[in-house]
Amino acid sequence: MDPRGEHAPEAYDALRQLEADVRAAVPAEILEPARHRVAMALGQEPYALPSPPDPVLSLTEQFVIDVTGVDLGPAAATLGARIGPFVQGLWVLDMGLRTDIALGRLFGIEIPVRAPVAAGTWDVDFDEFLKAVARLRVLDWTTTEIVRLRGARFHNCRLCKSLRTVSALKEGADEELFDKIDLYESSDLGERHKVALRLTDAIVTQPRFLDDELVAQVRATFTDAEVVELVLDVMRNAANKVAVAFGADEAHVTEGVELYDVLPDGDVVYDL
Repeated sequence: MDPRGEHAPEAYDALRQLEADVRAAVPAEILEPARHRVAMALGQEPYALPSPPDPVLSLTEQFVIDVTGVDLGPAAATLGARIGPFVQGLWVLDMGLRTDIALGRLFGIEIPVRAPVAAGTWDVDFDEFLKAVARLRVLDWTTTEIVRLRGARFHNCRLCKSLRTVSALKEGADEELFDKIDLYESSDLGERHKVALRLTDAIVTQPRFLDDELVAQVRATFTDAEVVELVLDVMRNAANKVAVAFGADEAHVTEGVELYDVLPDGDVVYDL
């Protein structure tokens, strides 16, 4: 069984819904080559250059490897109005596979294929996935926040980097702590936080390189439910890849940071 189905069933069902929405929004002749290109970029299929060169597949590969270098222009010229749904779909393909690989390694299982469901409405289902993950509250707020900030800095999301959650601050987190994230291995961060950041790094770079040593560290440090929440948090946070790709990640503030928090229902409130 997929550990998400056991420990985060609402988020698991929301992920299945998103995958159905992507299949409905993007024609199979566009989506399936992109799916294979994502698998190639993440080392799950033998790599081969597209022949002839294809701007949509080039965008796919760049999105997976380093979204900060994405140029939507050539692919947009090919896809037209479909560029929006396609990039949203890339996030689902990319992070869905990354989390499958990571959870398979962490739990020592083959992640089963998710049963298809009927398509819904993308915007509604996208928000529901984000909220379903945000409602998971096994982890402490500080661990959740440092994982979020690591992903924000890796993907260079200007908005995400400018945010600080009130709940983590109430636990005692502060800028001195957050400043240690970039060079965490040489910092005096606690081992629990370092393990969480190592796992985050593996998922957002190459999850197939999540080695036995790191798997052992994660399993010794976090419960099964915490592991699932961590992995889903990384996927939720990486929704910023869509905003970064479109250059829609501008911060709400021009200096300093903006306080936000997550409500019990998963909604996010800003400017606190």
